[in-house]
Amino acid sequence: MDLGYKAMLHHLYGDNIMFEEAAEANRLHALMHHVFIQNALLNFDSIVQKFIQRHFSDLHSRPSVQVYETFKLFATELMLALFLDLDVSDSADLVHDVASLATTHWHGVISVPMNWSVSYWSSSCKRAVEAKDKLLERIRDRLASQTDEGSFLTRAREAGFKDHAELEQHILPFVSALVPKAIASLLASFTLALCSENQEDMQEKARESSDYLDWCLLETERLWPPVLGGRRLVREDFVLDGYKVPKGYAVIYVSSIAHRDPNVFKNPNSFDPTRWANKRTEKEKLLFCYGDGPRCCVGTSLMKNLIKKVSQYLVGHYNWTLGDQEEDLDYKWLPMARPRELSVSFTRIDQSEASSELAGSD
Repeated sequence: MDLGYKAMLHHLYGDNIMFEEAAEANRLHALMHHVFIQNALLNFDSIVQKFIQRHFSDLHSRPSVQVYETFKLFATELMLALFLDLDVSDSADLVHDVASLATTHWHGVISVPMNWSVSYWSSSCKRAVEAKDKLLERIRDRLASQTDEGSFLTRAREAGFKDHAELEQHILPFVSALVPKAIASLLASFTLALCSENQEDMQEKARESSDYLDWCLLETERLWPPVLGGRRLVREDFVLDGYKVPKGYAVIYVSSIAHRDPNVFKNPNSFDPTRWANKRTEKEKLLFCYGDGPRCCVGTSLMKNLIKKVSQYLVGHYNWTLGDQEEDLDYKWLPMARPRELSVSFTRIDQSEASSELAGSD
């Protein structure tokens, strides 16, 4: 099988690992894994902590917080700092320019691929292609700039990509709107999950135990994966669970449904962090929030670490409750899973009560 996305997305992402044959995809995956692993990025922890403080240190001073939008802004600015070495505090105009282009690009990703224009009106797809070209220009400019040794851009230049174009195309997804929206989706779902009837108990347990916090995050991935699912194109006839699938057909999978299979997970619709208490490593293989196999997300460990740091800060500094009991908390599953409405009221906790175990964990 192959991923089957080239016909739909190639014009918006260009030559990219998503569209390559197995051997070429493996080469690119190895290069990108070397670049994107957390320990290889200069000052990763300090950069993340700086942005956490910037965006979340005053949550208690706001009457209520629209958490999805708050998390999305945080993730957008952080991704540009990590991957383009741009900080809104000293490059505000450029950061806003790139973020605006990324939004236009995203609207094309989720639209019908019609590339045409009439008079003063252009299709979302056509505008997205234009935004992609401008994003690649911004990436090219940043790659040509002077950066610190060990930074992402420096490591990317030295990684062994065949040429500048290949490198630029593989930075593009990380500065597009896709990653910030996925991060915001998971963090918003985590925040909502700990607003349940026994939320004070869950928040306290997550505050006291790093393991329990990990279980909460795994349960969030299971119930509310940001991306609904995916597809694979069949290269030759094969049998799947007793069904013959002909060559050329597409196989569609839906992550959220698979993650709620009662044959795999007991009480599958319940948010139960303790289900991960035993044989966690083995059970984690049952999730594909970040994909699976050789085409899985190359930034999985970095993203999971980032989400852990944010959630750790939240439970270590705040208790929270729903800001508006009348809000529609049903999920919007497309294009990215998230609660339709979610405002939260945060209350600062006494730091002397915060767990020393959690404060010192990774």
